[in-house]
Amino acid sequence: MLDWYLAHQADIQQWVQWGLANNAFRKISALMYVIFAVGLFSLGAQYHAAVIRKEPGPGQFAHGYFTMLTIQLVPLTITGFVLQDEYIIGTRLGTLAVVIVVYGMISSRDGTFEAWRYRVWMTFWLSVAILGPMVWLESIRLRVFVHDYQNWIAWLSVIAMVAFVVRGQWVIVVALFRHFVQGHYTIKRFSLQVVRFLGFAFQAIHYWYAPTTAAPFFGYDPIFLQGLTGALGAASIVIGSLLGLIWGTGARRRKRSEARSVAA
Repeated sequence: MLDWYLAHQADIQQWVQWGLANNAFRKISALMYVIFAVGLFSLGAQYHAAVIRKEPGPGQFAHGYFTMLTIQLVPLTITGFVLQDEYIIGTRLGTLAVVIVVYGMISSRDGTFEAWRYRVWMTFWLSVAILGPMVWLESIRLRVFVHDYQNWIAWLSVIAMVAFVVRGQWVIVVALFRHFVQGHYTIKRFSLQVVRFLGFAFQAIHYWYAPTTAAPFFGYDPIFLQGLTGALGAASIVIGSLLGLIWGTGARRRKRSEARSVAA
């Protein structure tokens, strides 16, 4: 592998420079975020439809997953506004909106949204969406505060991402591994993790070569570290799922055999 890289190093550098000049890495990463958001919404809709039909939900989401995902998204979204980075603003705001909607869909016990907590939830987030930009534009003190502490906010996004990977991603690794070991073959969540890995990986590549203006975090750009951490977390889920698929080969064969016996 190293010999191949050394032999093609000049070509790789040329392609990297072309990607940076055309903002290709961030565009591909943004596309991955769109695909992930669509897939996440699809899973949420599937779960909500099962609840309405009084059927067992597909069990696609680990406990605390959405809380950790929101905690990871908010600091980086603020960092995007501070650094005026359209990629960070667009991808994180879009993903955060989908996360909030899907969480509301799967947290309903009967498929309705008439409980008071949904009204409070909706009021809060609509207030943030509508009043937040107004406060940002009107309050010079707020903008100065965020500008003065932009490095702390950027570093906080890295810490939140690490916490999300350690806590949230590990739960998903275990859940998907057990899912496949038991002989199941639904790979929608697995596919979404592959998409997440690509989104984080292309983000890390861009900010490795084109760092932001934020102060380095242990010598590295904080947005690069966030992307690298996310890529490692998603990669662990992909590897764990593949191991589960291999380990669960026998269980899948037994399930197919039982299904054929019932059909016969």
